[in-house]
Amino acid sequence: MTAAQRSLRLSLAQQAAVARVAYALEKLPSVVLLCGPAGVGKTFVLKSVADTAYLQPRLIAIWRCDELLEDMTRMGDLTAKQSVDRRQADILLIDDSHLLEDGQLSHLVDGCRKSHPSVGIVLAGEGRLLSLVSRDSRLEQLVRLRAILPPFSLAESSLLVAGSLVAAGSPENRAAVTRTIHEIAAGIPALVMRLADLAEMLTSSNAGHVLVPDDIETLYRRLSLNAA
Repeated sequence: MTAAQRSLRLSLAQQAAVARVAYALEKLPSVVLLCGPAGVGKTFVLKSVADTAYLQPRLIAIWRCDELLEDMTRMGDLTAKQSVDRRQADILLIDDSHLLEDGQLSHLVDGCRKSHPSVGIVLAGEGRLLSLVSRDSRLEQLVRLRAILPPFSLAESSLLVAGSLVAAGSPENRAAVTRTIHEIAAGIPALVMRLADLAEMLTSSNAGHVLVPDDIETLYRRLSLNAA
């Protein structure tokens, strides 16, 4: 997906998060937190930050936290044994940072700053990340910005699923189906999209079927059973 395509799909809250995080990274060094529940688009926002035009002259690296944890376990020394792109990156975007344990977060930030004193670091994760930072006063003082990603509004969910609900028939029925999807998903875009995709699969395999809110309830029950 290109930067232009991604920007068209960002919600207003996601666009605001991209702008705030990118602005905070203009002046380095900096530490930025990007928080929100699972599925609200934190990874999407990180990728969009990496695409931000006025940050492009800088070398930007995106890590997944599981990769980082593996490095920490295998290598032991964060400060000296990273790959060239990680060691030289001007901006580090680290996803799922809430998976780190007490002490690991500070160790990570200290290691990155030691190898590159002017580095910009974005720590993205779920709410536990805020707790990890709050328990370390020294790390908390380094944080320049806390950006929070909320769930989607009904209007944003409607835009997200508009192309998937043609089989819902009348505008009134499409609105009812969309509202059901939004309420069941609690506005979490990843689940909104998942339910919309399942609804589209249901109607494509059953020609002539008019999608109704009860179909969404049934799909969600099946999805929940499969997940269990």
